Order: sequence, then C-alpha cells, then structure tokens
Amino acid sequence: MKNIIVFILFCFGYISVTAQSTIETVSYQKTDHEAVVNEIPFPEKTIMNAIDTKMQQLGYKGKSSKGYTVYKAVQLAELGNDTYDLYFTADRKSRKNKDNSTLTLLISTGNDVFASETNNSTLMNNAKSYLNGIVNMIGAYDLEQQITVQQDIIDKSNKKYYSLIDDSKNLEKKRKDIEKDIENNKKDQEKQQADIEKQKSLLQNLIGQRKQ
Repeated sequence: MKNIIVFILFCFGYISVTAQSTIETVSYQKTDHEAVVNEIPFPEKTIMNAIDTKMQQLGYKGKSSKGYTVYKAVQLAELGNDTYDLYFTADRKSRKNKDNSTLTLLISTGNDVFASETNNSTLMNNAKSYLNGIVNMIGAYDLEQQITVQQDIIDKSNKKYYSLIDDSKNLEKKRKDIEKDIENNKKDQEKQQADIEKQKSLLQNLIGQRKQ
C-alpha cells in the first residue's frame, strides 16, 4: 500500500513538472480571444467532470455555451481578488490518443470582456499557474473515481458471496429434508412390505378355508 501511495505521488509530481500552460488564440462566438491552454494526460470527460465537481464544491454551477462550460462570477484566490467568468473546454488530443486532452480556459472580467496578455497580463499569468496546478486536482479526482469503482466492484462481489452463502444454507436444508424424506420413504416401504406379507397370509388362510 505504501509503495502504491509513493507511486501515485510520484505520478502527480511528474505531471506537475511536465504540464506547462501556454497562451493561444482561440475562437469563441466567431471572435478570436487569447486563452490559457494546457495539455492534460486524462480523457476530456474526466477533465470536465473533475472541474465541474470542484466548482460545485465551491458553490458555482456551470452552464453550457458554444462548446464551453461557463462558470459565472467565480472568485478564486489563484486568479486574483476579483470575480471572473471562466470558460472551460477540453478536447481529445487526437483520435488515437484518447487519454490525453487539450484544456482551454477563457477568462472574462464580465460582459464578455475577455482577458489577454495585453489588457491583463497579471491575470493571464495567474491563470497559467492555475491551469498548471489543476492537473493535480484532476489526477486526485480520477483516483477517487477509480477507488469508487473498485469499491463498488468489491461491494457487488461481497453481495454475491453472501448470496451464495444463503443459497448454500438453503441447499443444505433441502439436502437434509431430502435425506429425511428418503429415510421416511424407506420406512414406509418396509411397512408396506410388511402389510403386503400380512395380507398375503390372510389370503392364504381364506383360500385354505375353501371347501374341497
């Protein structure tokens, strides 16, 4: 167990070192905007579910918009002291590479006014650091999901095991009942055979009384 924990921590540490965010131009509502982009070593569904779970824990509910999930008026210390509208989307890296995705983050200061390195370099730098660190959160979420799935497998296996125990008890009871029925049947056969012999004897007596 200790070795597994060390391995997981090593993996998270490796992800943190290798995952570096960049600024790229993306299109949203037919307009180009600067966005923070990072390659994440997880499927896009896992990434978006992890982000949504975290945001809900913080009290924010996402809304779908043009391929993005938008969280309005979010306050994160990692980004700054103000509130921001966060636009997240994740796309598979390639058709063959389903376990790696590109995570894109657009940040608006309100009213669809999107931040850029020109108008808010501090915020964009903070966003890059935030997206670098988000990899560990996604990794932790994915691990919890695996633990949940594995626990569910164990629970189902236990349920089947105890069901088999109950079946065994029922079968054992049926076996005893059958053995008892067999024993009773043997006794009934003996009684019936004795009765047959008795009736045969009576018949012979009656036949013996015939007038010659």
